[in-house]
Amino acid sequence: YTRGDARMAVPRGPTPQLARDERQGVVAHEFSHIFNGDMRLNIRLMAILFGILFIGLIGRFMLDAAMHSRSRSSKENNTLPLWAVGLALIVIGYSGVFFGNLIKAAVSRPREFLADASAVQFTRNPVGIAGAPKGIGHGAGSEISRPEPAQTSHLFFGQASPGRCAWCSTHPPRTHRIRRIVKRRYVGSV
Repeated sequence: YTRGDARMAVPRGPTPQLARDERQGVVAHEFSHIFNGDMRLNIRLMAILFGILFIGLIGRFMLDAAMHSRSRSSKENNTLPLWAVGLALIVIGYSGVFFGNLIKAAVSRPREFLADASAVQFTRNPVGIAGAPKGIGHGAGSEISRPEPAQTSHLFFGQASPGRCAWCSTHPPRTHRIRRIVKRRYVGSV
């Protein structure tokens, strides 16, 4: 939760595909997330989203229990209330997760722009930070291949789970990030 607790991981794989200035820009970008306290915000967002998801998981458990209970005994076992409560919890939980992901994206995208601007201030080299999204977008991406990448997607430099809903994306599109750095007159031409 504090700057002293924060850690940054730099993988060996994608970094050689980036130029030295671009690697410095990526590290400065991530450092600015630490400096601005984004990791505390990210941990809270993850906890809230899991809490909402847990409501849906309880609903699934209740539906499973109702199905098992109904199949065990054919006597007048009225599982309708259990089904209704379980279904309601699933609807509440999963719709809450959807809207929570929209909120996470709405919070994370401006923080990414702020981290880009801070990285330019830290490195005094806007070409490096403007070139990093290009390099990451062309084969050196931060895509993760875990079954549920959405929970930690906001912890990466670029979009960790491409192909997802554009509204739920935690990172602005690469071209927008580059254009914003160029537009701010940090870079003459990229």
